[in-house]
Amino acid sequence: MTRGPLGLFRELVERLVPGGGLRERTIKSGIWVMLRNVADRGMQLVMLVVLARLLDPEDFGLLGIALLSIAVLRRLSKLGLDTALIQNEDENVDAYMNTVWLIQIVRGVVICVVGFVSAPYVASFFDAPMVADVLRVLAFSPLLRSFRNPYIVYLKKDLDLHVEFVHRISATFGKVVVGIVLAVILGNVWALVAANLVGNALLAALSYPLARSRPSLGFDRALAVDLFQYGKWMTGASIFGFLFSQGDDAFLGWFLGATALGYYQLSYQIARAPATEITSVISTTMLSSYSKMQGDRRSLRQTYFKAIAVSTTVSAPMAVGIAVVASDFVVVFLGEEWLSTVALMQVLAAWGYLLSIGSPSGPLLQAIGRPDYTAKATFVKTALLAVLIYPFTAAYGVVGTAVAVVASAALTSEPYVVWNVLREIDGSVRELAWQVGVPTAAALVMGASVMAAKYAFLGTPSLLGFVALVLVGVTSYVLTLLLFDRVFGFGISDLFVQLARTGVGSSTA
Repeated sequence: MTRGPLGLFRELVERLVPGGGLRERTIKSGIWVMLRNVADRGMQLVMLVVLARLLDPEDFGLLGIALLSIAVLRRLSKLGLDTALIQNEDENVDAYMNTVWLIQIVRGVVICVVGFVSAPYVASFFDAPMVADVLRVLAFSPLLRSFRNPYIVYLKKDLDLHVEFVHRISATFGKVVVGIVLAVILGNVWALVAANLVGNALLAALSYPLARSRPSLGFDRALAVDLFQYGKWMTGASIFGFLFSQGDDAFLGWFLGATALGYYQLSYQIARAPATEITSVISTTMLSSYSKMQGDRRSLRQTYFKAIAVSTTVSAPMAVGIAVVASDFVVVFLGEEWLSTVALMQVLAAWGYLLSIGSPSGPLLQAIGRPDYTAKATFVKTALLAVLIYPFTAAYGVVGTAVAVVASAALTSEPYVVWNVLREIDGSVRELAWQVGVPTAAALVMGASVMAAKYAFLGTPSLLGFVALVLVGVTSYVLTLLLFDRVFGFGISDLFVQLARTGVGSSTA
């Protein structure tokens, strides 16, 4: 009997439901995270493009300042509770759930109150009076999210990420719909604020029907101490991570104003999107898998280098592609008033590429109980950024800020973290260079092909021309990578065939 499209789709979904051994569950879960991130980022990118046409750069900057203030409070109080539960070798961590729920609610209340009270002072610091009202409303966002069911962590711990897909995508869909509708109606920053509130409220509300149980308020001091013991390095890494990842936002908002910050943040979200999603896939799926391999260096090493190969193979062409077609993308999708973001996107694409190479390292260090390496590395790169950001921004504006960020990471934390991972798993620099170098070289060939096509055949940027450049890029990259695979024996085609077979094949016991 011939199956219709719906039947084929149902069968595909059933085959992708994580099951079988650890490797199969990891691969299938990775597919679900990739699908989730593509859908999530796609919807948010549509929202950004639509809102860029309806709102002013200053609106994005005002929201950015308010979100920055909330992020300060969230990072200063981050305890790494989810990571501690996932890293825990015990399959059943139910005993922690009541304590975790109480801690996260108390944290949400504190962030809300401090954010609300500090709003006028933040507005005064950034010389942006409108920020006070925006921050007072936005302060309720982390409070809404704090009521999330802690049992939802089992979706990541057990690699049941097909359910987590439903959780995230449903919340993002609600956020995007509210953002676009209100942007059309209101045409100001409040559309962005409402979208953020709705997204966090849905994340909390949907966690209850999707989790396997519900918590009650309770507190166990011994369990809390156990969580905090692991989380202390996570807190340190989070604080310095904030100073690095959003200290540039704070500096720009203060030094150049809300409009410059709006340009910077929109560029940041678009240029880093592909690499950020790759990083999210790696960190979401690999932490649980690495945790189950503790003590087995050979398995950790093999899994790490496979993750590096896949991550670079996917992210390198995205980074190079963004750098090459940035001007066409801005003109076609955002409008000429955003042309000043082109150079920003090109620089930040390099930052995204670096992040994707390092993405398998953080989860591995967390899984083997060495988050201190990440905390120390983040401290060093934050210190270097503090030295570089003022002179670079004063000389080159927002582009100088982006260069300072990329240089700080490239010269310090990324090499340090990767080096320590190689030491922990008995890996070699030569193997790392091989896994990164081949797809990067193929991506550079792709970039040259797209540039040649752009200047030889295309004139004024257009939607049709942009699509043509993307097709040229995809085709040239795939052909070049397959050629390198055949000539140098890189093995990437075998790896993806293996992933495909495991990902959609029948589950094994």
